[in-house]
Amino acid sequence: MEKIEVYIDGASKGNPGESAYGIVILKDKKIYIKKGDFIGITTNNIAEYISLIFALIECLPLKNQEIEIKSDSLLLVNQINGKYKVKDAQLKILHFIAISLISRYNKIKIIHIDREENKTADKIANLFIEKKKNLF
Repeated sequence: MEKIEVYIDGASKGNPGESAYGIVILKDKKIYIKKGDFIGITTNNIAEYISLIFALIECLPLKNQEIEIKSDSLLLVNQINGKYKVKDAQLKILHFIAISLISRYNKIKIIHIDREENKTADKIANLFIEKKKNLF
């Protein structure tokens, strides 16, 4: 069984500012899903959480496979993995939703990667901020 790789990114021009998310899901090392959207005015951390939540929803049909979600947000990864506490009230809600979705998966990891490894998801998020509409 091939591992599913998922790259996620949330972007915000200003903090808070115009924001969007981008996700890329690779199945058998080929693009399976590539999507994102403009999400309005919010913070980069909220945009990161929204990218994770949308990735988790998109991957539900693959929940029995090994899934590795990769993010360049150290805060997101460490909060989801229980290394950091979630203090912000809005992030607590998004954290609860993400953890609830994660519980539906059989084998899933959320890992931190360098920004350079996350260029495609970052590009998608930033395109949606520029266009302020759905591109796909």
